[in-house]
Amino acid sequence: MFPSDNLFTLLTKIEALHANQKNKILPFAFLRQAKSIIKKENCEDKAMNIDEVREKKTASKEIYKGHILDVYVDDVTLPSGRKTHREVIRHCHASAILAINEKNEVILEEQYRYPYDDVRIELPAGKAEKGEDGLTTAKREFEEETGYQAKEWKKLGTFYPSVAYTDEVIEIYLATGLTFKGQHLDAGEELKYRFVPLEEVKERIKEDKIRDGKTLAGILQYLLLNK
Repeated sequence: MFPSDNLFTLLTKIEALHANQKNKILPFAFLRQAKSIIKKENCEDKAMNIDEVREKKTASKEIYKGHILDVYVDDVTLPSGRKTHREVIRHCHASAILAINEKNEVILEEQYRYPYDDVRIELPAGKAEKGEDGLTTAKREFEEETGYQAKEWKKLGTFYPSVAYTDEVIEIYLATGLTFKGQHLDAGEELKYRFVPLEEVKERIKEDKIRDGKTLAGILQYLLLNK
């Protein structure tokens, strides 16, 4: 059988020639229908091939350099050959912690977030320092923000907050066997935390009272792994 992806390419070439030829090779409507069927088949039957869709960066300009993020405008060439721009935020990696005690209660924080001008409910989290791996970041940030240490740590997964315009990555860890050692927040950091029953956390999510992405991802990953 003729490979469908090759047939799609052939039909595309025929379609491109179609408008410039007086003697039509195939009816135009047939071409469009055939391409539609093949495209649908390809979408359903195989995963996207990165080599077929990768965009090639031809130039990059840094337009802002900050403390935790840098902003770039990149010139790229698409697989079709068309040229365009991508606005990208390069962000340091971070870790979030889903901490659960023996009562099946989760540590949640309340913290003012300037971009939303509101107090948000979140899991403890923080950005990595230079050279840190995800687990080291999680342990350090957890003790700084809550004062607790954990006997057992397990990686739940990795979360991409916004894939369209930033390369930020957040690793999410489960922390159990908690022992209080003493909170020591960074200068200027204001937050409160408390233990919330897991069932109450689920209800708050259902009621749209918890909207933070990493928190929703962490709870979902935990629930799926502990059915």
